[in-house]
Amino acid sequence: MGRHAKSVRYKKIGKYWYFKLPHMQNFKTTKETVKVMAEQYVANWQKRGGSWCAQNKLFKDYAEPFFDWDRCPHTTRIRAEGKCITKRYCLLLRQTVMKHAMHSPIANKHMLDIRRSDIIDYRNSLLKKGMTAGTVNRIISSIRIIFTEAFYREDILVNPAIGIGTVKSKQREVGIFTPEELQSLFPADYLRIWNSPTDYMCFLLAATTGMRSGEILALRWNNVHFDKSYIHIAEAWKDRGDELGLPKWGKVRNCYIPSTLKEKLLWYQQHVYTNSPDNLVICNIDGSRLGVNWWLNRFKAAIGRAGIRADGRYLKPHSFRHTLNTILRVQGENPDLIRAMLGWSNEAIQDNYTHWQPQHLAKQGEIIDAIWCPVVNSTSPLSPLLTGTM
Repeated sequence: MGRHAKSVRYKKIGKYWYFKLPHMQNFKTTKETVKVMAEQYVANWQKRGGSWCAQNKLFKDYAEPFFDWDRCPHTTRIRAEGKCITKRYCLLLRQTVMKHAMHSPIANKHMLDIRRSDIIDYRNSLLKKGMTAGTVNRIISSIRIIFTEAFYREDILVNPAIGIGTVKSKQREVGIFTPEELQSLFPADYLRIWNSPTDYMCFLLAATTGMRSGEILALRWNNVHFDKSYIHIAEAWKDRGDELGLPKWGKVRNCYIPSTLKEKLLWYQQHVYTNSPDNLVICNIDGSRLGVNWWLNRFKAAIGRAGIRADGRYLKPHSFRHTLNTILRVQGENPDLIRAMLGWSNEAIQDNYTHWQPQHLAKQGEIIDAIWCPVVNSTSPLSPLLTGTM
């Protein structure tokens, strides 16, 4: 008769005993130095779960409570440890899991039977369907969190999602506005373009100061200093407007108020009800905050009314920051001061926001002409070479 495979294999590595079950790829430590105690550890460990097979649920059953704010084992643990996690973030991942992961090829596989190749194959199938890289990464990220939590809780001993990276997306270069387009967006009769004074003032702030959306929508009147003509940028909405925190990079900064903006901002303050120091500058009529969807919808509508055509450019609200940085650099302003105003930490980031156009390089052409024109017009030996008469 053949020998029966042992249900548990033991191995001593160093001073500790390790064990391995038939389905396990690697040995797991018992942290016991005596074999009898190691065997007792394994027996108790299996007993806690009834049996190891009882823990081997289908993925869809194991994942069912995940990202439910009150039932999710991951969310509950993160909150108990005092770490930051928001309801909106959980809701987004919950919707992702319910819509995609629960109907994926891995949904009806047991947790212990899922391999890294299964997740990679699923990711590839999503890309073949034409899903964007952002959507695919969000789906795989939700699956990765589920397996990582299962591994952390020792419900599985091998994490098949480890090492699976994100899909690289083709980044679209953000376009910039021309001076003429900026003027058409903010005419004297602004209600022709914008729905209300609030809409107009919100995006005028973006265009003239380069503030980010989260910074503008979190700005309070007590941080607008008309006497010294500057705005103190100390807060920003995080996670699509769910939490209030420091601006990006964790740095507060000051931004100068141009005279044209100052005049309009003073008028605006005098004509809105929410003008107490603690009130938000840009908000609903009852003082409540405005969200990201409001920001995007108002921008798109205004672009259409102003008759601005993208013509291959990727125009979005963030284009105001790109535009302002480019204009200031073209005019020869100190890059260090521009970075201080717009809140960037290094030159590399600023370079990504600088969009040199052919007309911006005209001055270089003039400098080159000043050097070469006298040579071309002279009797220098270079003259025939440059004029093509050799």
